[in-house]
Amino acid sequence: MDKFLACIPLLFMTDSKQGKISFKQAMYLALTVLCIYYPITISVSIPLEHWREGIPGNWNNVQFLVFPAVVNFVFYAVLILAIDRIIDATEKIIGPGILELRFKTIALSIVVAVVAVVLSQLLFKLNVRFWSMLVESMNQKELHRLGGPPQFRWWNALRRTNTGLTIVISISIFYLILNRKSHFRMRQMEIQAEQLMKENALAQFEALKNQVSPHFLFNSLSILSSLVHVDANLSEKFIDQLSKAYRYILEQKDNETVTLKTELDFLSAYAFLLKIRFENKFEVKVSVTDQEAERYRIAPLTLQLLIENAVKHNRMSEKEPLMVTILIKGDYLVVANPVRPRDEFERATSTGIGLANIKSRYQLLTKSPVQTGQDGELFTVKIPLL
Repeated sequence: MDKFLACIPLLFMTDSKQGKISFKQAMYLALTVLCIYYPITISVSIPLEHWREGIPGNWNNVQFLVFPAVVNFVFYAVLILAIDRIIDATEKIIGPGILELRFKTIALSIVVAVVAVVLSQLLFKLNVRFWSMLVESMNQKELHRLGGPPQFRWWNALRRTNTGLTIVISISIFYLILNRKSHFRMRQMEIQAEQLMKENALAQFEALKNQVSPHFLFNSLSILSSLVHVDANLSEKFIDQLSKAYRYILEQKDNETVTLKTELDFLSAYAFLLKIRFENKFEVKVSVTDQEAERYRIAPLTLQLLIENAVKHNRMSEKEPLMVTILIKGDYLVVANPVRPRDEFERATSTGIGLANIKSRYQLLTKSPVQTGQDGELFTVKIPLL
């Protein structure tokens, strides 16, 4: 029985979008059932002395075993495919409740077992006819050595054993297929849930980008309007970095991931604009080699959202500038900043969706979660590298 249950994974590998068992899978499972149950049938039905005296070296005796094995194999394969289709048809009529262990399910399994027994009896008669032909072809000396025609010694026992095992096999196959279909249905629901999560995360990200872009552009233009009359060269550089940053926001809106180097190039432009805005109150320190930057990927605008989050929630001054450090530890990109909370009003105006959006986006990209934590006066976000 343990070996029989080991064939369950075969049922879970399907090429059908409807979760039906393919012909190839039915053949594999039928062969597994045959290898397990047919030896049991023969060992129970045929006396031990016949194994010692009759079977070895006698082709006629071997044929008594080979032909029924072939017939049973075909029967099991047809039974598997039939049960699979019967469950599908019943589910269409009475709904998905058939996949649950209710009265209707038990009743259907009994019906399947009865039908299987009736069919097995018809096949058994076919086997008997074949055996009779073999007996007629055997000479009297051979029959005498075997102790008489084999049908008188094993057929009744073989029929009873065959009936009992057919009931066990048919019910086992029924519940295996039922379990497989339940598993398939749950998997479909998981896929749909993941798809909804992805669509929700993308919708939030799109809304966040739509919020960031105008806000970012408005602040930058305000700074530029005051800067253009003070320093023409710096204004020109500011415009260049602004166009570079804004182009990145627009170009990467449809990409799930970008190289870390691409994101750091954008961050360089974005940090320049923030330094112009906050002067000596703000600093970004990146400790990532070119080789590391080329090797890894992250979701676009991840660093921009984290930098913006740090600026929103923390005080900064020339005496105590806000220093954001970025480095790689293991398989994570670590972004850290000192904790200097702003007053209650400023914190209340923050939506807080930036960090939550990053977490939900990375749930769709990797099994490694985004980690956040505070160690003393240092707030850290660990982004899994892709």
